Amino acid sequence: MLEEELRRILSKESVKDLEQPLRQLIARLVEEFKPLKIIIAGSLARGEFVRGLSDIDILITVDHPISKDRRLILTHVNNVDAEVTVVSRGELEKAVREGNKFYINALTCGATVYRSTNT
Repeated sequence: MLEEELRRILSKESVKDLEQPLRQLIARLVEEFKPLKIIIAGSLARGEFVRGLSDIDILITVDHPISKDRRLILTHVNNVDAEVTVVSRGELEKAVREGNKFYINALTCGATVYRSTNT
């Protein structure tokens, strides 16, 4: 299922070159954060990604506190800007209750590309 989600969001010819570097980034994020879930959000998940205008939004949910300096990671995936947001499950639930649009959209429209076997 998760492999299918990644293939689905990368099915357009304009983003196929992102598959391998995105897989590598996800593997590094799994190793570093031991997440509960990784979601690709935003335009890439919605199929509206525009090369040169869009970035890649990634939401990571963890079951432990995250220090402020590790909550936002800016990186690149094949010369495309990527913004990785790391949040604890409790913080995510609170932000959704408070109406945070980024988190709500990520949860409702995003593509889950990794899920821990412990969830």
